[in-house]
Amino acid sequence: MARLTSKEMLAIEKSPLGDSLSMIRETLRKAEASLEADDGNNESGPPRLFLAAINTLFHILSCSDVSFTLASRTGRDFIASDLIVLRMRLYRGEFEHDLFRPLTQLVVTPASDIDIWTAIIALIRTISHATPPPSLPLSFDTSTTHSSASQPGSENTCRKIEPRVFEEVRHCTHRAVGGFHEKYFEGRPWSRRASRIYKASQDFYDKDKGRWKGLPTGATEDDVCKWWLGLQCDLLDKERAAYLRSSNKRVGGEAQRHLDLFVKTKAAINDEKHAWKDVLVVGELKKADQMNEGLWLQVGGAVRHVFTYQPTRLFVHAFTLTGTEMETWVFDRSGPFSGAMFDIHNEPEKFIQVLCGYLMMNDEEYGVDTFLKQKDHKLFVTIPTNTSDKTRRQKFELYPVPIAIQRAIVCRGTSCFMAKAAGANEFDTVMKFSWTSSLRKPEADLLNKACERGVKGIARVVGYQEEITSIKELRASLAFAAPYKLRGTPHSNDTSFSQSQPPASQSSSDIHGLSPLRSASRKRRCSDSASHAKKRLRPSSQLAVESKHNEGSITYAIHEPEGTSLVGREELPFENRILRVLAISPPGQPVSQFKSIVDLIEAMRDAIKAHRSLFIDGKILHRDISENNIIITDPNKAGGFHGMLIDLDLAKEDGKEPSRAHRRTGTLEFMAIEVLFGIAHTYRHDVEAFFYVLLWLCARRGWAMSTKSEQRPEKSMLTRWYSGTYEQIGQNKRSDMDKFGLNMILNEFPSAFDMVRPLCRKIRDILFPHKDGLFTGTPSDPDILYVPIIEAYDDTLIRLKKIVG
Repeated sequence: MARLTSKEMLAIEKSPLGDSLSMIRETLRKAEASLEADDGNNESGPPRLFLAAINTLFHILSCSDVSFTLASRTGRDFIASDLIVLRMRLYRGEFEHDLFRPLTQLVVTPASDIDIWTAIIALIRTISHATPPPSLPLSFDTSTTHSSASQPGSENTCRKIEPRVFEEVRHCTHRAVGGFHEKYFEGRPWSRRASRIYKASQDFYDKDKGRWKGLPTGATEDDVCKWWLGLQCDLLDKERAAYLRSSNKRVGGEAQRHLDLFVKTKAAINDEKHAWKDVLVVGELKKADQMNEGLWLQVGGAVRHVFTYQPTRLFVHAFTLTGTEMETWVFDRSGPFSGAMFDIHNEPEKFIQVLCGYLMMNDEEYGVDTFLKQKDHKLFVTIPTNTSDKTRRQKFELYPVPIAIQRAIVCRGTSCFMAKAAGANEFDTVMKFSWTSSLRKPEADLLNKACERGVKGIARVVGYQEEITSIKELRASLAFAAPYKLRGTPHSNDTSFSQSQPPASQSSSDIHGLSPLRSASRKRRCSDSASHAKKRLRPSSQLAVESKHNEGSITYAIHEPEGTSLVGREELPFENRILRVLAISPPGQPVSQFKSIVDLIEAMRDAIKAHRSLFIDGKILHRDISENNIIITDPNKAGGFHGMLIDLDLAKEDGKEPSRAHRRTGTLEFMAIEVLFGIAHTYRHDVEAFFYVLLWLCARRGWAMSTKSEQRPEKSMLTRWYSGTYEQIGQNKRSDMDKFGLNMILNEFPSAFDMVRPLCRKIRDILFPHKDGLFTGTPSDPDILYVPIIEAYDDTLIRLKKIVG
């Protein structure tokens, strides 16, 4: 029997299904009758009526807010993701229809919402263990640095999120941006209407005293909200949107929080709940003596949730009111910026323009995407595709629930959707939206080059739109000066360097052979100095290294990278990102969703083979190996590969100049030790990242395959791989890669992975032989690492398959 937590039951009570299921109950009754009449004798499969009814049922359930509140039972974000898997199995007929009947009978009865959702969870668990996984579209959720994207769902609290938001925005926040008010609140289609509202507002303004009536000096938050909503009632009651106060009804499902004021369309207003997917503008209020940077972080934390639940949102409006001083903000994927602060008593017309603007804006002005089109309750996007050397624009239908999102503000904002050509039957494509640096080569170009150069194990480009919009375009007509310097870091045990902060530069020779204590004491060289920012990297040297150690001795030439590929930020006051759309094939299942150890080992081995081909044949270095960028594929549809490598957003062609982007490349949990210390990325660092992915999947994801009697460790050592500064994480990984540290991690594996432990020890010895301590260098000959590691995987597969039979 599946169990719901008290928190989950409360969420279900707050978001009842209501009459949404009434439309299909009669259809389900007929479907049940057809199954009973069939009496199991239909060899061609369950009746079409039953399939259609179940498909409709899952569509209704996946559109419910509850599906984005209940945690996934298979390791994804939400139950909504699990429902996608079930619908995919319906499309392919990969299920036993008797498994669905307990749920359909509850819907027909009708049973309570609690019973229905409990049955859904039981069904998800049963099918995930009883049937082979379908071919899920691939996931691209990657984090280039230590941003708030590293926070799992259970860590999405204000206390833990706001320090992360600080790290994201600390070097890319701009205040008093020139032209801000003029751009967003003047000369708009609704400006004349706002002028009429201002004239009407004079009855509420005391000209003699120069202040708004009804707003007492030293007003409390309750006083301000009451006055604000009163003005709305008197002046703006006919607008399509409205200001709301969350009060006792918090906003959101998984990430619930109180908002002082926020804006929603009236069509989205529901007395029972508020959802982040409907929030258009965020507002925070504080007393005059409480102005501090923590207020912006509160706003930033709320904006982060808006981006999470509206992943294709271009930007988000926000405002703060401290006493009577107002500051208007916009958050986009390159950071937050504001207009000049003003006093609402001293500038009443400006205040009314803002008050009206937030209710009168259209979708484009709110920053809501307009490139996705809805028709007949379906979602579509049209992009250029290449067929027979001809380019044409093709319409694709997207499944409305994304399969991957990125939980952060200042990031690529990657979101992925299952897709199919309009009118087609099967979702056989993945549509990826991401904000990539204008300084980086487009992913589609690299994928096409990889294809031309005969690279195996890489996704194929179906269609591509190079630019929907850009940060430069969105910020046009604004005057930016230097970024605002935030004064201090919020208290947190988990602070890290911002992804907007260039990392320290350190020669690999400073790291080789150092113990954690010795390297911790060394000073970092500043990587964003003007001289270093302009200096090109020198060609890497070749060092013949001999070691007298009997164990893990090194007798091969070492490629030693010098410095870092990252540069300073002097070129522009903000980073220009371009919103691009990419359609690729074949789809695959994220490696984190493996259902057997053989599937995992085969996928990891073949992904390493793909990386070798990409680097050696394609002359392209991936630089972002993570559990999200490796997929399990059907070898019959993927050129014999059980696993493939995806997402070349951060990739770099061999021999090309640095991209001049401003951040480390990689996903924090899987970054190689040298990369964490600021060393320029080599192929070795990607191979090392593959090892961290394997350890992570076994220790963190493998427990889905464990027996009920096994006790999962309450706290994992791997939390140290995303908690702390880059240097601290680098030191943690160094200690974890010695024999004692690795054994501690291997002890976190469930017993089902006993056969994988020797593989991990073997890879560790290949990657980290000893030379005056733990060695982390890059062999000049790539096959010194690739060949023995792939052979180790092959040997493990032979033993595993003998056991499995």
